[in-house]
Formats: sequence, structure tokens, C-alpha cells
Amino acid sequence: MLSRVGRTLALACCASAAAVDLAVAADIPYLRSPPPVDVPASWAGFYLGGQIGYGADSVRWRNLGASAFFSPLNSRTRDSGSGVIGGGQLGYNFQYNRFVFGIEASGSAADFDRSFASPYFPATDVWSSRLTWLTTVTGRVGYGFDTWLPYIKGGFAAGNVETSIRDNAFGVLAQGSAVHTGWTVGGGVEVKLTRRISLGLEFMHTDLGRSNDINGSVAAGLVPATPESYGVGLRSDSITARFNYLFGQ
Repeated sequence: MLSRVGRTLALACCASAAAVDLAVAADIPYLRSPPPVDVPASWAGFYLGGQIGYGADSVRWRNLGASAFFSPLNSRTRDSGSGVIGGGQLGYNFQYNRFVFGIEASGSAADFDRSFASPYFPATDVWSSRLTWLTTVTGRVGYGFDTWLPYIKGGFAAGNVETSIRDNAFGVLAQGSAVHTGWTVGGGVEVKLTRRISLGLEFMHTDLGRSNDINGSVAAGLVPATPESYGVGLRSDSITARFNYLFGQ
């Protein structure tokens, strides 16, 4: 009889201890592995690359009132051209989480060329303009989606514009070449193919303002010397494919 009572008490004690262990275990939080840290792809550091694409410009001529030989005084004339543009770029990116801030300098050769018959003397006169090179210094802001980087940019622009007006009847030529300065704005997207190599597509709008491209006197044959003074303004749009090599990745 005593042995049965002892066994019963022993079983009761074991059951009580097991219940206490289960209660204590229930109060201990379940330990899980920490979630993976979302580390964005790095775009920070220097980059160097090239670009090539196609563009078009709109040129605005204004007769500044020195002579009416080629066009009426103070008249305004427009023309447009298009062609290939290509060059290189160098920049540096700073990155904060997924936000990317950078500065970039670029230089490109351009061939936006156009000749057209004068709207005033179409039988004899030919006008022409050409953007030969373009350089920019811009700030850039983007947001990195892993290996994708959409961005906007804007800043300073400068380019060389060559202009001429020729009268074929008298052989008179008025021409000039001037460096224009202005601004540019645009945006694009880059994608990393590898840790150090990216490809991109970019659109830019540029306004180079107005400069006195033709300023002087011309004469030929029976035509007396006449002072010519024309201001020329230029705006252009371009889309380029870009390649960059990323340092320090």
C-alpha cells in the first residue's frame, strides 16, 4: 500500500515539474534569425565613359539693324538642323541610402548642320548654321533601384556655332563663329551590367542663348562695303546611349 502511494506521489511530482517547465518555456520568446539587411547597390565613386546619339537644333537669327542687304532691318529668321552627337563624360557620385547625388562634366563633338534658301531672296541667298561642339557641367540626382538608376540633371552648357549668309549673285559672304553659353536640363536611366560597367540612355534639352555671331563689313565687286550684324540663338535636343566604367565599386 505504501509503495503504491509513493509511486503516485512520484508521478504527481514529475507531472508538476513538467507543467512548470512548459509554463516557463511559454514565457521565453522564440529566437529567430535576424531578417536580412537591405543593402542597396552602390553607385558611389568616380566614373568615366562615352556617349553617342542623335540630336536636332533650332536656330534663331536676328538682324541687329546694321544693314538690310541680306534681310530687313530687325527681322527674325528661324531654321533647324540635325545630326550626330558623341563624346565622353567624367563624374563623381555620392550616395545616401538609395539616393545618389553627383556632378558630371561632358564634352561632345556635334554635326547639327543646315543650309536653306533665304526667305527674303530665295533665288540668290543661302543661309547656313552649324553646331560643332557642346560641353556641359551638370549636377545629378537619382534614386537607385538595385542595379537601376533613374536620374535627373541640369546645369551649365557651352557650344560653338558657325553661321554664314551667302549672296550667290554678287559673291558676297557674311560669316561668323562664336562660343555660346547657356543652360541644359534632362534626365535618363542607367543599369549595371556588372559591378563596374553600366549602360544608359539620356535625353537633354540645351539652350545656348544668343550671341553676335556675324559682326563686320562685307563687300564684293560692285557691292559697296556694308556693315553686317546678326545675333544668333540656338536650342537643341538630343538623345544618347551611354557607357560608363565605375571606379571604386
